[in-house]
Amino acid sequence: MTTDPSAELERSDPAKSPRRMAALHDFWVRRRRLFWMLHSAWALLTGTAVVIIARERYHLVLWVVLFLVFTWLSTLFFGRGAGAEPAWLPGVDRRRAPPTMAHEVTSYFTRVMYQETLFFLLPFYTYSTVLDSPDVLFLGLLGGLAAFSCIDLVFDRWLRTRPIFGLTFFAVVAFAALNLLLPLVFGLRLRFATPAASLLALAAAVPLAHRTIATPGGRLRLALAAVAFVALPVGFPGLVPPVPLRLQRATFSSSIDQRTLALGSALSSPVSSAVVGPVLVVVVEVFAPSALPAQVVLDWTRDGISLHQSRDIEIVARRSGFRVWDSWRSPTGNIPPGKYEVVLRTQGNRVFGVAKLTVVGP
Repeated sequence: MTTDPSAELERSDPAKSPRRMAALHDFWVRRRRLFWMLHSAWALLTGTAVVIIARERYHLVLWVVLFLVFTWLSTLFFGRGAGAEPAWLPGVDRRRAPPTMAHEVTSYFTRVMYQETLFFLLPFYTYSTVLDSPDVLFLGLLGGLAAFSCIDLVFDRWLRTRPIFGLTFFAVVAFAALNLLLPLVFGLRLRFATPAASLLALAAAVPLAHRTIATPGGRLRLALAAVAFVALPVGFPGLVPPVPLRLQRATFSSSIDQRTLALGSALSSPVSSAVVGPVLVVVVEVFAPSALPAQVVLDWTRDGISLHQSRDIEIVARRSGFRVWDSWRSPTGNIPPGKYEVVLRTQGNRVFGVAKLTVVGP
């Protein structure tokens, strides 16, 4: 049997493997944009599925801890090598060069963890958010971050080239997860859970900041960002929905048995002031998935004008939640016509529900 010397030489050519790698790299570079664009659509689809699956499944919240740990590890690894040049593209600006395969895999894993965590958290924050209250801004932030994390090409590039962005993104996601976990798992009061979540998220983000503190300017920016990150939830807690509390049901009536909280005939909008009489009563059912100490205040308004505020109601929620009630008596006879609202607030002036009733003339 004869052997082709040229074929034997080709098999033993040490430059053949690098050529194969270069060919595979060129193929990936040509197809990379199309692949990640298709994957972005897939990520949005799976994220929507996670939102549906996560509804009412509070027992799955502990998975968020696992997601956060893996996200922290992958972000740490990804950050250490994010500034490296691809070996086959020496001298190319890293902002324009495609990432290495190791970076592609690590970045993909990091993005998936972010996507799953954010889409998982969205239903729980949605339940506790009132659309016309300040906390809707935080829900919008989470929704925006979830959608942005699915735009693979842009999100990947920003993670590789903007370390402060990656650091801030991780801190916000960690804060949102811990703000839900601390009261839900450990029964921590909401007024303590939110600042504790911000401090823990900041502490977890510190090891990821090694690239941002190399210069005095970077250290200053990092310090200012850290102060703002803690000061906002502590100084303005009303911007953060009070998860996991949420209004489940509210019922208006003109009478109540204060011992059993049994209402008379339920009132529905619109209702005549003659039917209501001189007293308007509301019973609110608040859902809480665990034994959670809570403080609730009910604020009454008519046509936007304040009428009455209940006392602070201290209660420890059972797994099924709790009920609270309050009433308002008209000083001028029957309840006057108008649009009545009872706003539920907890510590830090945090709104988590609104009950509404329209009263018309007799």
